[in-house]
Amino acid sequence: MEKYVRIWAKVTRDGKVAKDMMYSGEMFYDEDSFHAALRDICDKLDIPTPVVLPQHFHNFIRFHNARFYPSYFVESFSYDMFIVEDCN
Repeated sequence: MEKYVRIWAKVTRDGKVAKDMMYSGEMFYDEDSFHAALRDICDKLDIPTPVVLPQHFHNFIRFHNARFYPSYFVESFSYDMFIVEDCN
């Protein structure tokens, strides 16, 4: 079983990647640690942290990605989408 996770995080605008980064951290097994990793990623990308629902965690675990649209952000989000993909 993997001990670490590698995530490719990106924000898109008009179908193109506007910002991206690779994130490495400890593997998470619950929604709280997933949300903590997303907060860290968003801080590094200098974007607001989205509202994380259980479906986002389940999609990441099951399909190896999660997508966040502007409606998932409380603060202003000037991109089309925030995507996190598991690269393990």
